[in-house]
Amino acid sequence: METETFNIDELLIRVLSHQAEQEEIVYFSEWMKDERNRLYFEKFRKVWNLSSGRHADREMVEAGLEDYRRFMHRSLSPKHSMKHVWRMISAVAVVMIGVFALLHLYEPEKQIVSEGKEIIYSKGILLTLSDGRKVNVLSDSLALSDGMEDDIKISKINNREIAYELNDSLAGAGDFELAYNEIIVPAGERFSLRLSDGTKVWINSESSLRYPIRFGKERREVEVRGNVYFEVTRDTACPFVVSGRELVTEVLGTSFEVNLYGDRDEASATLVEGKVRVLAGKYSVVMKPDEQIVFNTKSGNVEVKKVDAANMVRWKDGVLVINNERFDDVVWKLERWYGVAIINETGKSFTQLFSGEFDREDVQTAIETICVNLGIQYRMNEDSIILQK
Repeated sequence: METETFNIDELLIRVLSHQAEQEEIVYFSEWMKDERNRLYFEKFRKVWNLSSGRHADREMVEAGLEDYRRFMHRSLSPKHSMKHVWRMISAVAVVMIGVFALLHLYEPEKQIVSEGKEIIYSKGILLTLSDGRKVNVLSDSLALSDGMEDDIKISKINNREIAYELNDSLAGAGDFELAYNEIIVPAGERFSLRLSDGTKVWINSESSLRYPIRFGKERREVEVRGNVYFEVTRDTACPFVVSGRELVTEVLGTSFEVNLYGDRDEASATLVEGKVRVLAGKYSVVMKPDEQIVFNTKSGNVEVKKVDAANMVRWKDGVLVINNERFDDVVWKLERWYGVAIINETGKSFTQLFSGEFDREDVQTAIETICVNLGIQYRMNEDSIILQK
């Protein structure tokens, strides 16, 4: 590859989407030996993961291109030129949101999560209230009325859970306008909350939930990005609906998980107990316990398979389960689970399958397990792990 025509951003996209060829992997490994390039990749990767395949508004992208160009050349420009970067941005929808997000990465206390939303805290779990206020639930106190004249109380149960309580006097109230909150959980974290109807929700790393602080009388609907588990309070007169990407899951009262990360080709729902109906593309499927529906967003195909559902959702209790999975998929899961970048500098593509169980706090054991099986070494930086020969 010629240095003057090589497009590093296109290579990074292929690496992150697991489409790089062997020659490109070798080149990438050499390029990553430079500390400045490694910094660039870590910023680029953060945007890629956080955008999770969302489509940006084109006007949003075009408005930020000039600032982005100046920023790239001033502070994070890689060693090699990016001759075709603007054509690439126009062609690749997932990068559009990444470009806009990257405009703000040089601001030290901000990071972009999805669709142009800014997180004020570089670390922490962000709760956006219906009036636009933003609260870091790990550090800020929570005794808020949410601007609803004390109709709703939000309480911190512990450092990993909040609860919404509806005043008894409002239980049979008439019509009202829905007001929404959104909670965003970054890589390396997980969080749980109890909604105003009593439904319990566990939110995994790099995931978000948008929900009404008080549900309507005919339908309880929430929006999900990423990996979220629900234990739904039963109400036969008011179905509970979870929507995200191209999957809509409708339940009356049950326990289930949805996995809707935007940077994967597959979206899935897994049923632990009860019964749910899932709309996936043109398909409508009624699921039974220990079944998983997998919808391929590219081909439109649907697969329903038997699984150990309870084992698959142990992440909500702090245990990540890996079951006979490819190296690339394991790395993808570990990066989210521990909130670190895992960079393969070995120049090799690995075909081994992996199984194991990993605690949230023990990233070193997870990496050592992988390296022993592959016969490679590693070194740990502050927010990245480098795999080496």
